[in-house]
Amino acid sequence: RDVLDRTARLESAVASYTRSPTAPLALLGGGSAMHRLVPQALISFLRAHPDIDVTVSESRTPQTVRMLADGEADLGVVLDDEARDCGLRMEPLGDDSLVVIGQAGGILAGRTALTYSEVAEHPLVGLDADSSLRRWIEKHLGPHAPVVRHRTTVASLSVLVSLAVAGAGLAVVPRRAIDPHQPLEVCELQDAWARRHHLLAWGVKDHATSTATAALAEHLRRAALSEPSFRNAYA
Repeated sequence: RDVLDRTARLESAVASYTRSPTAPLALLGGGSAMHRLVPQALISFLRAHPDIDVTVSESRTPQTVRMLADGEADLGVVLDDEARDCGLRMEPLGDDSLVVIGQAGGILAGRTALTYSEVAEHPLVGLDADSSLRRWIEKHLGPHAPVVRHRTTVASLSVLVSLAVAGAGLAVVPRRAIDPHQPLEVCELQDAWARRHHLLAWGVKDHATSTATAALAEHLRRAALSEPSFRNAYA
């Protein structure tokens, strides 16, 4: 019985290498989407579809749109203001508006909304200069952006939020990056550019309407619906 049991387990392990090879799905998204939305969708999708692989890359919306249009990717999570009228098939995926956060009981206490210029009067913690979110913010601030003092910059939204919670400085982050149970102050950004939305964009590859692509899209929708930012926006 022991030999038969080991043989069955060996055959099961080998079986995964004898299946017909298929090209992995290609999924693209910006830094905000990669923080929680994409990982959550990947976990559920990969568990549900053990025979399908997914290649995930971070990219800004203009690059994502180009790659989808050129048939180099299957799906992308993009920002509405940069992907509008690009000709790709798209659907709403959820709110991705920016807010300013700081230590509980700190300088944001009692405030409900601020402009970016007011935020810039205080020391900040931010993302690295080459991050997609940092570059997006600087693009919309334009050449007359206020001078900002960054006490430090980091590569991860999770680390950035932790620094703000600890009182290292204020931080501008997507609302979806915040754990609703974290002790911190949250203020709306009054600037029009701070109101953003994620769209799910479909590529033009021949198999873009395949069952696998449709399944991955559905897992992204479910992940977006489960986020606190979506529930707050549509409550």
